[in-house]
Formats: sequence, C-alpha cells, structure tokens
Amino acid sequence: MMKIILIALTSMAVIGCSSNYKVKQEANMKDNRLLNEVPQWYIDASVDEGIIFDRDAEKYIYSVGQGTSPDLQLAIQKATLIAKASLADQLKGEMNQRSELYTTEIGSNNNKKVASKVEDTIVNVVAKTMVQGYEQWEKAVYETPFSQYRVYIGLKMGVGDANRLADYIAENATQDVDIDVLAEAAIEEVVIQ
Repeated sequence: MMKIILIALTSMAVIGCSSNYKVKQEANMKDNRLLNEVPQWYIDASVDEGIIFDRDAEKYIYSVGQGTSPDLQLAIQKATLIAKASLADQLKGEMNQRSELYTTEIGSNNNKKVASKVEDTIVNVVAKTMVQGYEQWEKAVYETPFSQYRVYIGLKMGVGDANRLADYIAENATQDVDIDVLAEAAIEEVVIQ
C-alpha cells in the first residue's frame, strides 16, 4: 500500500513539473476582429499594492511593451525593448516643444484677408539612459489569426534601494566616469557659447 501511495505522489510531482505554457488564441477572422482581448495589466501598466503580493508596489516604476512576429523570441525581444524604452523615458525623458505662428494680410486695400499658419512640434528625447535592475512582472503570449505571436510584457524597476542592482550600480558608477572627458566637454561648451 505504501508503495502505491509513493508511486502516485511521484507521478503527480513529475506531471506537475512538466506543465507547458499555454499560448492563448486571439479572435478568429470569422469575427472580423484581430484582437479579442488585451490583458488588463497591460492597459493599467501598474500593480496594486497588496498585503502579500507586491506590498512594495510604490517603490517601483512600471512599463509595458507589445511585440508581434512569426518568431516567438523576436516577439518577446520587441516587447521587452519597447517596455525598456518606456522605463528609460520615465527615468530620464526630456520634452521639448516649439510653437510657431505666422500671420499675414493678403490682398488689396478693400479686399484684404488674413492668412495664418500655426505649427506646434513636440519632441520627446531619451538619450543614454541606463536601465539596470529591471524585472519582468507579467507576460502574456497570444497567437494571431495570421500565425504570428503577439507578446505583452510588463517590466518593473525598483527606485533607489528597491532596485535589485542598487549596490552593484553604486560600486561601479565611478569606474564608468572619465573626468578628463567631462572636463574637456565642459570647456568646449563654454568656448562655443
């Protein structure tokens, strides 16, 4: 009897360990829709603070990304790259805006009209931002009706001490700084102005 129980427990453990990730199917083309659903966590791009799970949710910044490809690994890489770019934007993004208004009168004395042109340009710049110590907090994989993979990835990165690489970054930060290059760049900037 003991052998039977032991064999049953062992087989249950082996079956439990060999489970595979299930790829969800998007809506089929009969519905004339490409997407049937998008994960709610992807829309919210955050994790609610809880008692057991994510109790430190306020110590993280969150980002999401989506990638599609016939190759699963490429779809994952696209989604991860987009999510990392969003993290970098939150850390060090700069917004520049330029507005231009041009107004003129056209025509003769009794038949004048005002012509105007307005342009508004907004540029979001994220340059050379280190995104280290991020963690994946969510992932969903779908198969599209066109036999491609659509991957949704959620990344989170700890701020300050919550960053799992905070100690490593602090120890190695000075090794990456070349004081001579910084000094030369500062002098050149002053001379140019």
